[in-house]
Amino acid sequence: MELDKAINERFSVKSFTNRKIDPDSITKLLEAGGMAPSAGNLQDWKFVVVTDQAKKDEIARACMDQIWIGQASVLIVVCSDLTNLRRFYDERAEVYGIEDCSAATENILLKATDMGINTTWVSAFDEEEIARIIRAPDSYKIVSVVALGYSDEKLDEKQRHDIRSLTYYEEYGSSTSQSNAFPLIKEENVKAVKEAAKESKGFFGRLKEKFGEVREELKKEDE
Repeated sequence: MELDKAINERFSVKSFTNRKIDPDSITKLLEAGGMAPSAGNLQDWKFVVVTDQAKKDEIARACMDQIWIGQASVLIVVCSDLTNLRRFYDERAEVYGIEDCSAATENILLKATDMGINTTWVSAFDEEEIARIIRAPDSYKIVSVVALGYSDEKLDEKQRHDIRSLTYYEEYGSSTSQSNAFPLIKEENVKAVKEAAKESKGFFGRLKEKFGEVREELKKEDE
């Protein structure tokens, strides 16, 4: 598959069939992840491959109870080992770790699309809980959970902003004939956008509240 085709055909699914991904395919996906760029070429990413059903279900619960994640044939937890990044970049280490592992995650998604494998990049999760489930060292930062498998879902037409409305030349806010940068959101759509923003804030508020409840339950169990 050509790169442009993989980029255009990648989409997120919310259900998977029982078809399994073979070990050789998993290796190819991981190799693609490992070819991503990284700060100082430190290649700080670590990949935890999860196929055990009980563990997948645990991870699904830690991902805001998105139970469908447990249907995936494979989960790849992408982590940054901050050890060397901290040695070289001090307070920038975590930022670089997130950037490096995000690049690796995207490589995995595109390679999976190229191979006919469906994916979803999951970023809503309780990081401490995921770290506990996979027994990650303290130096690891959990960046993403990638759900992989085969799905009967079909790609709908992607809704994307006109790139010209997102692009400036030389400096922010420039308005030149070269950039053709103009607002995408028309006046009549402003209300809808504001409502969507409120809903987004509400989601993250509920997410924070949910994580707080989970931590309190874990504390009670430890006692």
